[in-house]
Amino acid sequence: MSDTFMPKIQELAKSARMLSLVGASIRLRSDASVMSAIREQIELGARMALGDGLDEANEEQASVALTMVEMALSEAGELFRNPDRGSNWEITDAAAMQAMGRSSKSAFIRMKSIAEMYPAMRETFSGTFLDVGTGVAGIALEAARSCPEIKVEGIDIWEPALELARKNIAESGYSDRVSARNLDVCALDEQDRYSLVWLPTMFLKRPIVEAAFDRIVRASVHNAYLVAGIYTQPADPFLALMANLRTLRSGGEITDPLEIKTMMEARGYVEVELSVTPIATFVFGRLP
Repeated sequence: MSDTFMPKIQELAKSARMLSLVGASIRLRSDASVMSAIREQIELGARMALGDGLDEANEEQASVALTMVEMALSEAGELFRNPDRGSNWEITDAAAMQAMGRSSKSAFIRMKSIAEMYPAMRETFSGTFLDVGTGVAGIALEAARSCPEIKVEGIDIWEPALELARKNIAESGYSDRVSARNLDVCALDEQDRYSLVWLPTMFLKRPIVEAAFDRIVRASVHNAYLVAGIYTQPADPFLALMANLRTLRSGGEITDPLEIKTMMEARGYVEVELSVTPIATFVFGRLP
């Protein structure tokens, strides 16, 4: 190795550890059981990484930050261990699936934030929410936790994740309002049922997204909202590469949110807009 190689590796390794300290600090906000000496070192490390900015973060900002940290560490670890994995989401590691579930709940937090500006969207939180690709039910359970009137139906085709979802739901206290079943969105046959739908297009090939939209329109009620997620394409070339790789390894294909917008408008959705976050871009619209 050259003299310039190892210092760079050491700096990158340091950054990974600093990122883990930031995530640990956020998670300890809701955990008072940690030994005070350990907590002090974690907090000190997080301040070395970020300064005092983390102390001033509100709940949504802290949630987004934690999602970014957990997603980066989980994605990095999985990529390092399984660089030969193809274009699919057939992950069997329970810890990795649970980590993705914890990260995914920020999607519903973002939906609630968007709804603050759209009264018609706020009304959907008292109806039935379809969580497509529910995984371990992270989004579904966050919806039930934060919206007391909402009913949630999660669907997925990956049975290992659904097994964890059923366990998480049973232990959550929301099993009367949340369910999870093995169903391909392209086989959805309900009519006039859902007031709000989440569709993570980053896990789906283009023809499946097209078919899913058709099924969702049929299954939605008057004034229902569809929120489609797609990984954000950053301006930074390296981060853009990672976003593209993440989409491909997740089984997805579409990387341009405007393509999603066009698909939705072609099916009658109105007031279709974009909400961009560092991790995901939300394309949302109302079905008159």
